Amino acid sequence: MISRLKTRYTAVLFALILGVALVACSSESEPATSPAAAPTAISESTSTPMPPPTATPVPTATPEPTPAPTATPQPKATPIPTPTAIPYPAVSGIVDVSNRGWPREVETADGLVRLEGPPQRILSYSLGHDEILLALVDRDRFAAVGPFAGDAAYSNVSEQAAGLPTFEKGVENVLAARPDLVIVSKFTDADIVDLIQEAGVPVARPALESSAEGNIPTILLMGYMLGVEERALELAAEIEGRLALVSERVPPPGAPERPTIISMTRYSDVLYAAGADTTEGGILEAAGGVNAAARDGISGHQTISVESIAAMNPDVILITQPVEYGANELRDDLLSHPALAEVSAVKDEMVHVVDSRKYTTLSHWNVRGIEQTALILYPDRFSDLTFSDFEPYDGE
Repeated sequence: MISRLKTRYTAVLFALILGVALVACSSESEPATSPAAAPTAISESTSTPMPPPTATPVPTATPEPTPAPTATPQPKATPIPTPTAIPYPAVSGIVDVSNRGWPREVETADGLVRLEGPPQRILSYSLGHDEILLALVDRDRFAAVGPFAGDAAYSNVSEQAAGLPTFEKGVENVLAARPDLVIVSKFTDADIVDLIQEAGVPVARPALESSAEGNIPTILLMGYMLGVEERALELAAEIEGRLALVSERVPPPGAPERPTIISMTRYSDVLYAAGADTTEGGILEAAGGVNAAARDGISGHQTISVESIAAMNPDVILITQPVEYGANELRDDLLSHPALAEVSAVKDEMVHVVDSRKYTTLSHWNVRGIEQTALILYPDRFSDLTFSDFEPYDGE
């Protein structure tokens, strides 16, 4: 645009000197482009000479007309755009999503965290974060994993975590691992966070929620913190695709053909049901069921009685506790209890022991719980599929 203005200004000045006004007959308007589109080169129109205005004295010598150009003006070369980073979602916690260099800043529950470069010795204080980290970064970027990461009864990544250094909880043990970033959960005591920060180690608290959507915002925030944005976007896309596949094949919310279902456990001879606002409850709904506990007013994990199970009369019962801690025994007791003989799930033997790790985790692995539940509820609708586990980061 600036070059056009200069061209026209020069033409007008020349006309005043010679006494001839040159008026541009036409010009193309610049098309609107998105920031990502390459600029389009636009050639200038040739100005056409006009008769001198009557108010201007005609000079004695008639100026020769400007000859028409013999060659067609060539358009300017289209500049090659500078490569830009893949756009990144502006999830909560990222201070300036346009900053893809270092240092960069994030803000979590404990305040602003400044990262001078990609952390190379990461330590997580929670199992859910360890499960996400193993999907995002190489094993050699771990200072240590938590004590539960290698426990197959609770961890979905016990095989991937095998051989990695572990730490016992406690500030001294954390600092002994020499981390350059510590990631904690909402359950980590604030005093522990303060002591780690006082030792000069950055601490971030990315939220982990009871989410059947795989905690995608947390994955994207952690990907930005660690400098692995592209991998985080890939994982988020995989989660969304797997959730969409299930959603497309199960009855929509409110459909009468959705079966009623409860998720329950028993510890120390006390029965518990997962109601509204729980990871298990969200999984049941996302898999095409009706959470009978939430329907009957239970919120969170609440104690229940055998009589309340009979009153709920679920079509399906899922036992979401580790086999090592009595899941099979609970199933046998439910199937043989006389007070439950008329419960639909008991009559139809739809009492299932499931892989509890996929129902109680606070990470993307709860998507596997959704897939597992959908297969139990609608085996015919998923008979052509084989659900697979999430893969760890492979270095690509």
